[in-house]
Order: sequence, then structure tokens, then C-alpha cells
Amino acid sequence: MGTFFSRIAPALALAATVAIPLDGQGRGAFDLGVLRRDGILVPFASYNGRSWSADWPGPGAAVELPITLADVPTRWWGSAGPTARWTAWPIDGAARPLQLKKPEQTPVFCGTALGIRTDYPAGEFDPREPTVPKDGIAITGDAKVEPITRVSNLTKDAAQMVETIADDFNREERLAAERFQSWSHPYDDEQRKGFPIELEAFYRTRDSTPSGTWSTSYVEAVRRFPAGPFDHGCGLITFVRGWVLEREGSKPMIDVGARVTFCDRADVSFMLPFGKLLIDREPYWAYQVSSWRDEIYGVSRVRPDGVRPVLAVSGGGCPKGAPRGRGRRGD
Repeated sequence: MGTFFSRIAPALALAATVAIPLDGQGRGAFDLGVLRRDGILVPFASYNGRSWSADWPGPGAAVELPITLADVPTRWWGSAGPTARWTAWPIDGAARPLQLKKPEQTPVFCGTALGIRTDYPAGEFDPREPTVPKDGIAITGDAKVEPITRVSNLTKDAAQMVETIADDFNREERLAAERFQSWSHPYDDEQRKGFPIELEAFYRTRDSTPSGTWSTSYVEAVRRFPAGPFDHGCGLITFVRGWVLEREGSKPMIDVGARVTFCDRADVSFMLPFGKLLIDREPYWAYQVSSWRDEIYGVSRVRPDGVRPVLAVSGGGCPKGAPRGRGRRGD
């Protein structure tokens, strides 16, 4: 009941995705990086065979810009080290070797971040946006990549998913509305249930591990309300996002959270999944969560009995009250 989001928020203040089995029993060291559309790589996570860490300097870190790759401190490279071979796995496209060229300071939201210029061919994007869209993930070492399905919102599975989460959606919506102390929702609990739930994003994979066989879904859904006389044409919405774990013969395990806001979604975050890693035959998801004002990169362990975040790293942001950009999902 919203536990995934309550755990990840304090640490900060989900197209296609991939499955990456590691060699041997999954205990090899490796590093992960976000691959931006401008060809910049931003390392964000490292796994040493036992635990996760974030070794690359984050946005706003008080470090000097290294002139060349040879000037980058060894500790920044994480477990795989400075000589590791990187591979790019674009969300739309085939895997390709990724050559690192030089460190580069790059604008992100209201600050800057340290990245690495690569030979990845830059694509088109709007430079007026506060951040650059992400094309995928990059990984050190050998990896086999398998795409998984982004389920269309027009399918029967999507309609069934709406039915599956409806009770949890309504409960989390009621709790979100009750958190306001000096404002009351213009529609009561029963009236709100009369407005449809619309699924906006639906990612799914099926997993088979020693823990069992199950499907893991990540969903984002919304309920819209008519604009009131003082809403300037932008009415209230309820935005719900989270995980749904389904095992045959068992009741689905649903972990979602809700936010009541306006249609401009100023306080809403969206997930872009980057990949699923199998470590000791246990699945972990790597992803971005982004909003108008900030973005984070995260890794979570996925099991049939729940999803637990193991790493959350800031990708950059703006303070509240700063002007907002126009981009949201996939930024």
C-alpha cells in the first residue's frame, strides 16, 4: 500500500526493457550508466558481487572536471574499474560497443552533472528542456539483452489490470485526499468512484526463479475530474503508480501510491524502465523516475512477495518554485 514510494522518497529529498543475466552465478562486478540522447554517459550504479554502491560523483558534487579519462580517479569507476569495456543497449535499437572519449560537465535541470562524452551518435532533442531524454542504458562487461513487452493500453490485459488495481486505486486516492489539512476534495469518495480509471503506462515481465514463477507489472493510471470555476481549465486528477505482482492461484500483490493534483501534473513523477538484471537468479530492475523538476536513477530487487529499492541516486533537479520544463516521461 504505497510502501515502494514511501521508501524511495526519503532517499531522494520504469518502451522496452532488458534482461541481463550476469556470467557465472551472477556475482561478477559491473557498472551501470544512463545513456543520454546527446551521447553523454552518466554512470550511476556499481555492483561488486555482494552489494550496490554509487561511486560516480553526483550532480553538484564539489569535484574538479578531469581533463582526460586518464585523469578520472580510479575510485569513481566503481567495481569494474577504469579499463572495463562498455556496451550500449538502446531501448529502440541493437546493442553496440560504446567507446568513452572524455569527461564532460553538462547542464541538468538547475545545475550540472559530470558525464562522459562517448561515440554514441547523438539524436534530436529540444535543448530548451531542462534535461536530455534517455535512449537506454550502458553496462560494463558481457551481457545478453532480451526485450520485454510494454503492454498497449488498448489490450484486454490493460482492461483487466484496471479492474485488478481499482480497489487499491480508490483506497490510495481517499488517503491522498485526506492528507490535505486546509482543503477538501470537491467530490466525495463515492462520487470519485463514478469517474473512470485510465491506464497510461503498463510494463510487464514474467520471472521464474527459485522463489517461484510470477509476472511483475509496473503501472501508471489516472482519474480525471472536470475543471472547476477557478481551475483555469485545468481540473483535478488522481495519479496512481506502482507495482503489481501476480502469481497463478494467488491474490495479486499490489503496491501503489496516489497523489491528488491538477492536470499540469506539477507534483507527479513517471518511470522509464532501463533494464532487468539477474543476480544469483534474482531479478533487479534499473529505471529512471522523472518529473518536471528532477530525476533519479534507481535499482530495485523484484520478488513475488514485493519490490525493495536497493539504490536511488539523484540525476539532478531544481528547487521548488523554479520554472518548470515541458518534458516529462522519458526525460
